[in-house]
Amino acid sequence: MSKKRQTTGLPKETPRKPVAEGMPADAAKSGKQDSKREYHSRAEREHEIQRWVLIGTGIAIAATVIILAVAFVLDGVIRPNQVVASVDGNNITVTDFAKRVRLQRVLYNQQLTNVIQTYQSFGFEDQQIFEQMQSQEPFATYMREIQVPDQMGLTVINTMVDERLIRMGAQENDVTVSQADIDKQISQFFGYDPVALADAAAVAESTAEATATVEPSATPTPFVSPTPSPTPTITPTPELTPTASPSPFPTLPPAPTLTTTQEAENFQTRRNDFFTQIRQETGMSDADLNAYFETQALRNALRDKLGSDISKTATFVDARHILVATEEEAQDTLAALKAGDSFSDLAKAISTDTGSGANGGELGWAPISQYVTEFADAAKAAPIGELVGPVKSQFGYHIIQVRASEEREMDDSQLETARNNFFQKWLEDYRKSKLEVTQTFPVWADNVPTDPQTIIG
Repeated sequence: MSKKRQTTGLPKETPRKPVAEGMPADAAKSGKQDSKREYHSRAEREHEIQRWVLIGTGIAIAATVIILAVAFVLDGVIRPNQVVASVDGNNITVTDFAKRVRLQRVLYNQQLTNVIQTYQSFGFEDQQIFEQMQSQEPFATYMREIQVPDQMGLTVINTMVDERLIRMGAQENDVTVSQADIDKQISQFFGYDPVALADAAAVAESTAEATATVEPSATPTPFVSPTPSPTPTITPTPELTPTASPSPFPTLPPAPTLTTTQEAENFQTRRNDFFTQIRQETGMSDADLNAYFETQALRNALRDKLGSDISKTATFVDARHILVATEEEAQDTLAALKAGDSFSDLAKAISTDTGSGANGGELGWAPISQYVTEFADAAKAAPIGELVGPVKSQFGYHIIQVRASEEREMDDSQLETARNNFFQKWLEDYRKSKLEVTQTFPVWADNVPTDPQTIIG
C-alpha cells in the first residue's frame, strides 16, 4: 500500500501559532490576541490609587457634613421647637421651658441668698445655716429642686401649664391688666412701694416738726441700758447628712438707710441689674420678662375678682398636729396617743413638721382657711378635744387635735392668705375641667437645664 493511502481518516490538525507571553488562554485558543495590552505602569497604578483615596475622602467629608447638618437642624431647629406641653392649642416649646427653668434657678438662688444673709446677721455659722435651710420650707424644696433637675423641671412645667390656664380663666372672666399693673407687679417683686415710702416720709417729717417744737425738760432723763435683742434659738433638727459639703456663703455688708429719692434710684438700679442678669443667664428677652410679670398681675387680678366675696369673718381654731410620712406611722402614733403617750413629746420626737414639732405640735390660733384643704376640712369637722386622723395631705399624714374654735375677724394678712388658698383651690378645679385640652409630653425631662450656677452648687 502506498503512503498516500496510509491515513487515519481524521481531520488534519491546524498548526498552532505560538502563544504570546501574558496572552489569555481563551485568546490563544481563538487564535486572536487583544490589540490593547492590560498592563499599567507604576505611575498609572499610583494615580489610580490616589483617585480612589480622593473619592473616599470626599465621601467621608460629605457624610460628615450631612451628619453635622442633621445635628444642627435637630439641635437648632427641631429640638428647640418640640412641644413639651399644650393648653387648648397654646404650645409650650423646649425653648420656652428651658428659659423658665433657668429663671427659676435664678429666683431660687436669690431667695436662698437672702435667707443666708439673714442667718448670718444673727451670727449663724455656715454649717448651721445649711442644716436650717434643709429642715425648713420652702428653702428645703428650693435646695432639693436645684440638686435634682427632674424635680425642678416638673415644678416648672406644671407652673407654665397653670399660667396658660390662668390666661384662659382671665379671658373667660373678663379680667385684664394694664402696663401700669405690670409695672406695679415688678415693683412688688423688688419690695419697692413708692406710695408707702412717700407716706412714711411724710409721717417722719411731721414727727420731726412736732419734736422740734417741744421744750426740752430740765430734769435729765435717767440713762437706762437698752434691752438687748434676743438671740434667736436654733430650732432643733434631726441629724442630717448633706449631699455635699456646703461652700462658704458670701457675706454682704448691711444696706444703709436711704431717702425716698435714693430708694427710687436704688430700685431702678437693682431692677436694671437684675434684668440684665436674667437676660444673660436665661436667654429671656424683655418681652419674655414683661409676659412673666403680666401673668403674675393677671393671677392677682383674677384672684381678687373670684375671691371678692370672701368674708373677713372666718372660723379660727386652736389646733396642734403631728405630721408623719406614712399611714402606718400615723396609725402607730394615734394608737400611742390613745394609750396615754404625751402629744407634745411625740410631736417633738417624730413630727416631720419641724417648725410646729419643736413646739409640741402647737399651731396656735389661726383661720381654717390658711390650711390645705384636707387639713382644713378635718379641723372644721373635728369635735373639740378629740384626736382626728390620719388625715392625708400633700405633706404627709396628720394626727390633729382641735382644742378650741370660734368666729373671728381676719386681719389683712390672714385675708390675703384666705384669698390665695381660695384661688389655688379654684385653679385646681379649673385645671381638672380642662383636662381634655391640656397635654404634657415626656420630652420635657430630657431638656431640663442645670445652669446657671447657684449658691449651693
